Amino acid sequence: MISAERVVTPRAERTSTSGKYHQKRESAMYIPPEPATRPGKPRRWPWILAAAIVVAALSATLTFVLLGNERNGKAGASSSTASPCRDQALKPPCQGINGWVLADGSYESTTRAIPPAYVAPTTTSAPPLTPADFTLDLKTYSKQCFGSAGCNVVVEPALTYKASAETLLSHGMCSMTYDITGDESGTVTDTLSFVGTSVTAHRSVLSTPSSKTKVSVKIVSVSCT
Repeated sequence: MISAERVVTPRAERTSTSGKYHQKRESAMYIPPEPATRPGKPRRWPWILAAAIVVAALSATLTFVLLGNERNGKAGASSSTASPCRDQALKPPCQGINGWVLADGSYESTTRAIPPAYVAPTTTSAPPLTPADFTLDLKTYSKQCFGSAGCNVVVEPALTYKASAETLLSHGMCSMTYDITGDESGTVTDTLSFVGTSVTAHRSVLSTPSSKTKVSVKIVSVSCT
């Protein structure tokens, strides 16, 4: 701003009748300077708009990242639960893409075209029982003789197994058919049963033709179920 004071060039004035001139200095009135114009406030809305755009862009990016991670997680879960078999409906052991897949999910060193054949565990079963495995005797419980008319004899079979009781028990329930001779009417055929060393038999009543008649027994057959 230019100073408000201005200098006026002195001029000669006639102040008296003598005709002399005197210089008279005049000063102008002081005028205060006008205040400087204040600069306007900076506009803030462009910055606010830019910040809003940046926040929206970051939010969209974060959303895409989360969606991508979720899809990757689902894909990983589905791939982890997928069957390694060539046929997805099967479970190991089976034919896989890179070879034969064992039951534990590992691959065999050599590939196979067909599944391995099932091999049943070998069990050794005892041979079937025969009459030669036993000894059968008759135990006499009572005998009543009538002179030359013969005797009434009550007998019961007594069974003995030649091998171990454990082996006999492994055969389960068995039955034995035997013949008793000495009765005046002929051979008496009867049957006893046993499980292990537990024998179930009943007594037989015989009528011998003489007191000297010998009563004997013979094993016919043995069968087990």
